[in-house]
Amino acid sequence: MVKGKARNRDLIGFLIALAILIMINVIGSYLYLRLDLTSEDRYSLSAPTKALLQNLDDQVYITVYLEGNFPASFKRLRNESREMLSEFANTAEGELEFDFINPSESPDMKERDRVYRNLYDIGLRPTDLEIKDEDGISKKIVWPGAVIRYRDKEVAVQLLKSQFGAPPEVVLNQSIESLEYELAAAIKRITKPVKKKIAFIEGHGELNKFETADAMRALREVHEVERLALKGDIRALASRSMISDSAARVVNKFDLIIIADPDSAFDEKDKFIIDQYIMYGGKVIWMIDPVIASMDSLRNKNTMLAVPRDLNLGDQLFSYGVRFNQDLVQDLRSAPIPIVSGQYGTQVKTQLYPWLFYPLLISKNNHPINKNIEVVRAQFASSLDLVGNDELKKTVVLSTSDKSKIVRAPTRVSLNMLSYEPPVDQFKKQDLPIAVLVEGKFKSIYAHRLTPQMYESGEINYRHESKEGMQLFIADGDLIKNRYNPKTNEYYVMGMDRYTQQMYGNKDFFLNAVNYMLDESGLILSNTKSFKIRLLDREFIAQNRLMLQLLNTAVPIALVLIFGLVFGFIRKRKYS
Repeated sequence: MVKGKARNRDLIGFLIALAILIMINVIGSYLYLRLDLTSEDRYSLSAPTKALLQNLDDQVYITVYLEGNFPASFKRLRNESREMLSEFANTAEGELEFDFINPSESPDMKERDRVYRNLYDIGLRPTDLEIKDEDGISKKIVWPGAVIRYRDKEVAVQLLKSQFGAPPEVVLNQSIESLEYELAAAIKRITKPVKKKIAFIEGHGELNKFETADAMRALREVHEVERLALKGDIRALASRSMISDSAARVVNKFDLIIIADPDSAFDEKDKFIIDQYIMYGGKVIWMIDPVIASMDSLRNKNTMLAVPRDLNLGDQLFSYGVRFNQDLVQDLRSAPIPIVSGQYGTQVKTQLYPWLFYPLLISKNNHPINKNIEVVRAQFASSLDLVGNDELKKTVVLSTSDKSKIVRAPTRVSLNMLSYEPPVDQFKKQDLPIAVLVEGKFKSIYAHRLTPQMYESGEINYRHESKEGMQLFIADGDLIKNRYNPKTNEYYVMGMDRYTQQMYGNKDFFLNAVNYMLDESGLILSNTKSFKIRLLDREFIAQNRLMLQLLNTAVPIALVLIFGLVFGFIRKRKYS
């Protein structure tokens, strides 16, 4: 009788537990709950990303081409992408769907080639992998990217980043760090396009429309872009409300202006127009060459004299917190150039040599502008000094390596330098600033310089201090210059080396800078996430292989046996 009651009690308890488990699973299928316990908030979305996803007004479809037989590293990228998109889909509350596809699954080679061409035309780029298996090593083409579709539009997102000289583990980690921003930025670009107005300033010998064709094309995908000559017109950058006879407030016509590699001096009226544009909240990207040096001149004559360039901007830029030095930077970490080294039959033989005046720039600051991008190639860059107003926030976003050197202008530059090994002991400079982002309230250069008659003339509505704003200063005028072929009317992607086909990070840097300066939602701040790389110590593993194998196999078995013996002994003493 007692046994029957105990059995019934156990059965009822089992059924209750089973019912509770089923109920939890049913509720869990409708309720998504996730707890992020990682120190770096790896699995938590930023507030701007959540706001973007929660306000989608139509269905977004994301196709990720990361399915197939991959090495462990690519499987990790695939799994992290799946986790991130699951979080996206849950936050979007039914307005976002995603799928993972293997673009190489078709056994028909023609069909695979057709799929590959479509992906390339959309904007994805493939990666070659070497797969080790029982039959040896085989090569495989993978497409580590995604295509986002919204209504009748689509945009490609490259999920695998690249970094010059970085090991695969670091590249993978950087790609995972950027997942949220890359996906969210593409979704915003395709679903909520907010066109800002950008102007490339002309009239002082700046880069022409052909030399900035790629930059303008990339910006026009999102913004309204035009070229503008100031010509001393006080209304060139501001609306009519800048004129004092209007009671309306001053409004700038452009959200951002770009001054790219001027070669002639600015007159005071154009300087004043730019100054007051900044005082009323305008943002500027300055790309200045304070020294005249050109590779075209050098190739024609094999030698040239690099001399200082007077743009009449020194006092104005000083008041904004920077000084462009009249020097050239040399760096042992530099890009190569081809030099004729001999003759092979009837063909000219060329060889690549590192050119010290083409430094490869990075930044140690974890800033959204330069985070997880390829190194940026500069050409005859100069150094910057941070000066003036200490209340301004100044961030170095591009700098040289720890083996750099400064050459004061005027100086003679010759291709014959390539014939000699550079004296390493002279390269003692490190982390020389080449690009600096300055944020805060700027002081007008014309404070205490305007006469009472100018104040009272009614022509201007002068302001001596700016609103909160930002400016980017780059001591390399050619940073965004693309190569242009006038014979074929073709231009090439900025940052691509025509000789090595190496793709540098110039374009990513430039677009990140524009996005940061124009992004009022703060979405780009999600690109500041940093995940710790918790890698195995391979040297320690090799030295202690047997001990680690025992710890991972024998110790767990021993613990189970000890637990069983102790539990059996206790049970025997209790019930015997």
